[in-house]
Amino acid sequence: MTRRAAGAAGELRALMELHQLSYRDVSSLASVSSKTVESWLASAGSSSARSMNERHLTLIRAQLPGYLAARKEQ
Repeated sequence: MTRRAAGAAGELRALMELHQLSYRDVSSLASVSSKTVESWLASAGSSSARSMNERHLTLIRAQLPGYLAARKEQ
């Protein structure tokens, strides 16, 4: 995993913790499977680890306010 990808995964972890997001929440925001989210967050040495593309993080950031507002209304 590259340093940039590790940074994206670190930011994703921080967003998940701050907003109490599950893998399923993130997969919905990024339009990917929960398994993909799991691989983004896997340890660098893991065979299942995948780099997270910056566009996915941008998409998550863009959709997060609306997602959180909808979740709050439930």
